Amino acid sequence: MAKGIDGVFLHYGVRKEDMALIEQSCQENDIDANWLKEYILKPYNEERNNQGVLTVDDKKLAKILKKALKNI
Repeated sequence: MAKGIDGVFLHYGVRKEDMALIEQSCQENDIDANWLKEYILKPYNEERNNQGVLTVDDKKLAKILKKALKNI
C-alpha cells in the first residue's frame, strides 16, 4: 500500500472509498468522472459534511450528478 497524502483527498476532502463510489455512479450514468471532478467532488464532500456521514446515499448522489450536468 502506498503511503502519503492522497491528492483527491487533499484537494476535495474525498476519501478513496468515496471516489470509487462516485466513479461507479459516473460509469453507470455514462459520465466521464475525470472531466466532472470539479462539479461532483466538491458538492459531494459538502453534502457528506452537512449530513455528518461517511458516504452520501444513492439518491442524493444522483441529485448531485444531475446538478453537475446542468453546469456543462
